[in-house]
Amino acid sequence: MNQKPEGCLWCEYRGPVLAGEIITVVNPQVTLQHELRRCPTCREAMVDIRWPDRIVRRKVRESPRRFRRSLWVVVYPVECAWCGSHNTDAYEVNATVSNPVSTRFKYDIYRCLDCQRPNAISYLGEVYVHRADQDKEFFSLWHLDPELEQSEPSA
Repeated sequence: MNQKPEGCLWCEYRGPVLAGEIITVVNPQVTLQHELRRCPTCREAMVDIRWPDRIVRRKVRESPRRFRRSLWVVVYPVECAWCGSHNTDAYEVNATVSNPVSTRFKYDIYRCLDCQRPNAISYLGEVYVHRADQDKEFFSLWHLDPELEQSEPSA
């Protein structure tokens, strides 16, 4: 098996991170174990996902709930489908999509922090990124790969 990932994904720390419990995440890419890790420097959380031939480390966010276990959301590395920027952040988990590529896929919405546009990611073993657009009437509904804006014809 390949060596274990080292260091923190949130900060510049490159040493070993503290191991924790096995957690259940809200938006799993695969149905494998997700082992919680915490950085000793910034205290941010990550998960190690154990594939048969490797271990993959991802950022994870905790959403504490009163009198119940926290919800955990994996933050996938996403490149904006509109402008190509890697400066994206999770916006909505398990979004409702009007035109899914497959009914087996789950979708999350990520916002590009550079162009401010939404991206829908689907994950079923592999992460795919689509341009997304919010429905004008039903705000909780998203459309995949909307038409690109047409530039005005030159005179």
